[in-house]
Amino acid sequence: MARRQMFKVTSPLGYLVFLSRDRWREITRFKHPALAGKGRLVRDCIGSPSLVRESVKNPDVHLYYRPLGAVHVCVVVAPAAKGRWFVVTAYLTKNIKEGRELWTS
Repeated sequence: MARRQMFKVTSPLGYLVFLSRDRWREITRFKHPALAGKGRLVRDCIGSPSLVRESVKNPDVHLYYRPLGAVHVCVVVAPAAKGRWFVVTAYLTKNIKEGRELWTS
């Protein structure tokens, strides 16, 4: 299992977030190729975000933001099992979505 995992990191909200290699491959090849080679940036966004918001559509989904020049890295995470969450997707954005603020630096 460890070889199939890109990383695991504890978020400031106190839960463990993981990213599998398969999920990362899907994100960088098909959804958001601009993030190719930026796995560390995604991990850092979860471990040390500037802002975490609850999704308006689903309060169980959290959006992590971290500035990167004129844009933000956004990492979307969802619960996988008790105390463990997984990266659904990650992307670069100029806009921070609405939602209840859960954490700020």
